[in-house]
Amino acid sequence: MGKLLGSLALVLAALFVLVLLLPDDEEPADPPQSSAVQTEQLSAVSFPEDMVREKQTVLRGGGEDTVTVLIYMNGSDLESDGAGATADLCEMLEADISDQVNVLVETLGTRRWSKKLGIAADRSQRYRAADGKLTLVDDSLGQLDATAPETLTDFIRWGAANYPADRYFLLFWDHGAGPVYGFGYDEHQPEDAELTVDEIQTAVKDGGVYFDVIGMDCCIMSSLELCCALYNYCDYMILSEDFESQYGWEYTGWLNALSENTSIPTPELGRILVDDMVEDNERRDGGSSTLALIDESYMKVLYTAWVDFAYANEDALLGKNYSMPVRGGRRAHPRLRAARDASSMADYYITDIMAVAQNIASPEAEALSAAVSLAVNYFNCSYDEIGMTGLSVTLPYGDEDFYDALTRVFTGAGLDGDYVTWLGKFTDGCDSYYDYDPWYEEDWQGWDDYEDDFDWLDWLFFDDEDYWEDDDWDDWDCWEYDWDDGCYA
Repeated sequence: MGKLLGSLALVLAALFVLVLLLPDDEEPADPPQSSAVQTEQLSAVSFPEDMVREKQTVLRGGGEDTVTVLIYMNGSDLESDGAGATADLCEMLEADISDQVNVLVETLGTRRWSKKLGIAADRSQRYRAADGKLTLVDDSLGQLDATAPETLTDFIRWGAANYPADRYFLLFWDHGAGPVYGFGYDEHQPEDAELTVDEIQTAVKDGGVYFDVIGMDCCIMSSLELCCALYNYCDYMILSEDFESQYGWEYTGWLNALSENTSIPTPELGRILVDDMVEDNERRDGGSSTLALIDESYMKVLYTAWVDFAYANEDALLGKNYSMPVRGGRRAHPRLRAARDASSMADYYITDIMAVAQNIASPEAEALSAAVSLAVNYFNCSYDEIGMTGLSVTLPYGDEDFYDALTRVFTGAGLDGDYVTWLGKFTDGCDSYYDYDPWYEEDWQGWDDYEDDFDWLDWLFFDDEDYWEDDDWDDWDCWEYDWDDGCYA
């Protein structure tokens, strides 16, 4: 890590300090409802050339862009038990979808679809949503396995080949089980079959499409590990850090906004999507929700800051269990419901990055807080979710079986072996949970009022002469990861 920081120092000519407004009062904060760093402020922050990646999706502008939205709709028990997928499809059909926008849906993974839209349960199908109805465009698939990477890859390739566009969206619909157990529950497959993060990475890479946004209408998938795994394949991600209610996303508003202006900037569109979900869930008598728009450009900065913080504060992290207390309920993945009491979900190893940074005082914590504020472009949550801030990291407190699964998935997705080995220290466990109750209201007043006066020059430790003596700078990166090619050393 020291060599990396020295390398950055060599190529760094100047770094500007990002400044946000101080809080104006002492009143308790509302749930955070704005971006950590507004888009126009990002240009004021200068990092080394290869540390912050340029956006890869280039828009024509002026509403001239074409858009293809690919929705991988694995209905599972959410559809067979409550027609949840059908409800969200109806929200899509309520939108006035432009001819410039192709909304493509692959239906699979459930034993019983609602009869309302005529979707078959004995085979997978592909539909196009337009003019208030679903039009069947491919009925030749047979019964596909929603948890197989090749199924997702084929859907991506088919969509791009038949509906080429200027910008692409890939949305996952179903259960989420976190960055270790992954996405999806196919009722035609064994209960322990999921699409893991390393398999998602492979499927998206093999699909050959670069996405403006990859989003997941799923539980507990907003993790540093997933964002790093998909770094090379999208500009933004939209993810939930906690369990979603049965209502999930609200689809009508953001599809209308995209259709009205197909060149709408992604941060603006993401804000609409996030806010609509939160407002819809709150309107439905207590639907719990938390959702974040993650800017993938800053994953190198964030990962570097996290590892620097984690290694420097190892004793503190091991001394208490920093997993956040979260609720499960009906939308919890069947694997998770079987493993734990669904009414008390404190052991999903969801550790909110900003919460830990705010609760472990150290110079590294300041750098980590500043990095999170760059990576979380926008975040909002319902009032019962105050305490989470948008993005988590996985620390496997006291669970060797979970760590074994973590090792397979994280290594498969390319995480550095030394870091994965270091995570094994957490399997010794700690029964003493950290009490997060007062931290949010007293120590951190939400993204709007976050004081980011961190000096990135200090983070680079210019005064350590050892960093200047090693001539092997080109061989070092923050993750032993070839960020350009999408494969690891």
